[in-house]
Amino acid sequence: MTIIGWFNLASTVPYHASQMYARNVTAFLQHLVKDGKLQLNMDDEIIRETMLTRGGEVVNARVREFFSLPALPAKSMEVAKS
Repeated sequence: MTIIGWFNLASTVPYHASQMYARNVTAFLQHLVKDGKLQLNMDDEIIRETMLTRGGEVVNARVREFFSLPALPAKSMEVAKS
């Protein structure tokens, strides 16, 4: 019987994890930059949910909850979307 495969499969995991992480970061940055300029469209779910602060204010609801900050008023949320 001959078994063909990686001798130490576990040693290859960090390499592939790093490749996948780099690919995800690259895709995220390409999503943020259009025509060489940073585009922060707050209607885009990816951008809206990954933004932590804007104009010195914490705008991410989960981060505000973690730090026991009061919820942003609806008007502030509209400003954060613009």
